Amino acid sequence: MVRFEKTPSLSTSRREFLITATAVAAPAVTGWAKEQGIIDSEPWPRNNDPSARTWLPVAGAATPSVANSFLESIHGQMRILGCWYEGNQLRASRPFLDGKLNAGQSTWACEVHASAAESNALDLQVKFKLASGTAKSAGVAVAFDFTLWTLDNYVFVPGQLYGGNRFRILPLHYPPYIHDASQRPLDMPVTTTNILHLNPDGARGKVEMTTGNVPTPMLGFFHPAEQRGFLVLAEQRTRFGNNGLFFEEDAGPSATPKRISFVVSAPGVREQRYVMCGRADSWDRGADWNAGDELTLNFKLYNFAADDLQAFFAKVFDVRKALTGQNHYACVTPYSAAADLIAEHHNAHKWFEGKHYSFYCNQPYSPNPYAYQIGWGGIPILSFPQALLETPERLRRVSLTLDTVMAAQAQTGLIYCINRDGEIMGDAHGRQAERPTITMTRRAMDVLYFGLKTLDALKKRGHEDLIKPAWETGLRACAEALIKVWKQYGQFGQFINADTLEMDINGSTAGCAAGAGLALASAYFHDARYLELAEAATRMYYTRDFLKGYAGGGASEILQAPDSEAPWDMVESCMVLYETTGEREWVEKGEFAAHLLSTWMVSHDYVFPPGSAMQQAGTHAAGSIFASSQNNHSAPGFYILSGDCLLKLFRATGDQRYAEMYKDTSHNVIQYVGAPHNPLRHESGFVTERVQLSDWEGKNAGFVDYKDSNMAWEVLAALTCLENPGIYLHTDDDTFLVLDHVEATVLKRDATGVTIHVTNPTPYSARVAVFGESAAQAKQPLGHSAYLAWPRIEVAAGETGAWHVDASGQLRPTADGA
Repeated sequence: MVRFEKTPSLSTSRREFLITATAVAAPAVTGWAKEQGIIDSEPWPRNNDPSARTWLPVAGAATPSVANSFLESIHGQMRILGCWYEGNQLRASRPFLDGKLNAGQSTWACEVHASAAESNALDLQVKFKLASGTAKSAGVAVAFDFTLWTLDNYVFVPGQLYGGNRFRILPLHYPPYIHDASQRPLDMPVTTTNILHLNPDGARGKVEMTTGNVPTPMLGFFHPAEQRGFLVLAEQRTRFGNNGLFFEEDAGPSATPKRISFVVSAPGVREQRYVMCGRADSWDRGADWNAGDELTLNFKLYNFAADDLQAFFAKVFDVRKALTGQNHYACVTPYSAAADLIAEHHNAHKWFEGKHYSFYCNQPYSPNPYAYQIGWGGIPILSFPQALLETPERLRRVSLTLDTVMAAQAQTGLIYCINRDGEIMGDAHGRQAERPTITMTRRAMDVLYFGLKTLDALKKRGHEDLIKPAWETGLRACAEALIKVWKQYGQFGQFINADTLEMDINGSTAGCAAGAGLALASAYFHDARYLELAEAATRMYYTRDFLKGYAGGGASEILQAPDSEAPWDMVESCMVLYETTGEREWVEKGEFAAHLLSTWMVSHDYVFPPGSAMQQAGTHAAGSIFASSQNNHSAPGFYILSGDCLLKLFRATGDQRYAEMYKDTSHNVIQYVGAPHNPLRHESGFVTERVQLSDWEGKNAGFVDYKDSNMAWEVLAALTCLENPGIYLHTDDDTFLVLDHVEATVLKRDATGVTIHVTNPTPYSARVAVFGESAAQAKQPLGHSAYLAWPRIEVAAGETGAWHVDASGQLRPTADGA
């Protein structure tokens, strides 16, 4: 359970805002069961039997197996179940006994095969067969039941539940904002919309998901009192479609014994599916079985020692691909071609010429105020790729955009949310015009970070003369404002009045983004105070939130739900601090943040529905990243970062798992960039926000909205192309990582360096950045904006060439093997 210092328990006056998890009912089933032909002389759920419509076990329902001895040390047992449904409701479940289950006119059989792959792991295979008869609207399941349960146990599902999401729930619609001041005191507990969750007091309830709702099919918990962790990894689907992933808990004050069941079912049949900020009836149904039909469920179980949540998430990170195996990659569009297409698209369609200001924005001339954001999903992040892909006209536009940013700065130094050609609007959804000075504090952090990155790039490209003193003054004022907020509150909060520095909504982990910008400010302005605050703030968020298994509220429109933005902002801040100070503390903290981040990253080659756009295009979803526990979709990448923090983490640790994580996300992003020969979409430079695995928005998994053109996601794709090397290698060991959409191998290594062979299988010419260094050099911080100096090779469409990379990382073309 997630707890925070200075967080009071909910008062009686706030109880009305608690929304319990799905209630468990016990309807009469006799008539229905008789119609299905499953009533016989053996025990079966009857009228008012508590086992009806529940996944929790009844007495004597355990299945003797090797798995039970494996689970014994954590008070667990395994059940193997036959299940019958009426529509989307579980109406009866019955355990297999000694591998058999007789139900009316049908006879079932199952085989359990278990092998200990290692001391703390068990490979488990359960084979089901309908030996005789037929079964309508039926399925099978494996349940893992735990007793002696306590609410201190940290219940975990990747991309969904963090500590069981036992937060305060407010029944707000999208986009949510807490307008009632009485509901947002300074000591407000973590507060979310009606996301999937277990009840704060353990009252009986259940959480229903399918494997499309999660980035990795995994369920588990950490038991702090016994310092142990449990994980079960499952497969995505069977021939019936996605599998079900369920929790059901009965651990309220009066429950005896206190218990929970973790269930994997085939097919996955939910009574309710998660939709934005709430629930709706699912369209899931049981399957019809005929004699001889078979189905196999494969699992990996882990029962392991874990001193704390750091150890627990280290294990999660280590085994997240253990069952699904290595994912695959598709070469679609080279980095250079994708970046060029995006930049051209932005200059043609994303430039606003106003009466007062001119700037890059998402929907020029649209009345929608969100199209004109500052920070977070707006400028100067949106203009940064133009500074890297410079032309005289692009630099002029970058300059005008920075002018617009500084025009949206309050006297305090904080940054307003929106500047719509001089009209300032706020972050309080639904009251943006009414409360124009309310802003996310992190907007100032984003402006500081990307503003300084832009100035740094201009200097290193020889354009220091373009830098206006007002920009530097404004950016320094941002840093000073963050110092003021910190001194007043001891944190940065989530939303604040930019004019008065009065906190509107406190809490969340959004402030962990401050470390990166403040660290850059300390170097740029030669002011140690900024570095001191960067370190203090990053340590505080790490200790207060991350070490308790919570990181959330990084986005503007999710209240404080767990999300992926906070973890990647923490990794970014840690690695910028490492590069600024050289202190290994930041590498260690960055590793744990990366472990948490990995739980949001799709880890396998998701099988999209037949006929969907992503299935037809052969899209590999691995490396895409789920947004938040509220917004249940995956997305191309980091909003809005390049992900090069993972390269820096890999260099600092030498851990190949970070290299794999790095390739998964940086290679994945480019699949979604519209290009003339992209099988997914042809609209040049367009990037969809959705990598839709779940049905939270309807039956549209794998769907692409070809009219959609979201500039923020286009920018993160462009930055992925511009701030990451296409090929990374060591000149004195076998480290070799291909990130770009090309194919490359090592032909020869010797004392002079490395000879590489590069093929461009795409229909576009490629300019591939190659970053070569020695193993010793990799142990040193890379330094800010090193990507500006990487040499590049040119490989025409369909062509192949060889290059020699010498000990200094310089390139020369060479004959193959020479």
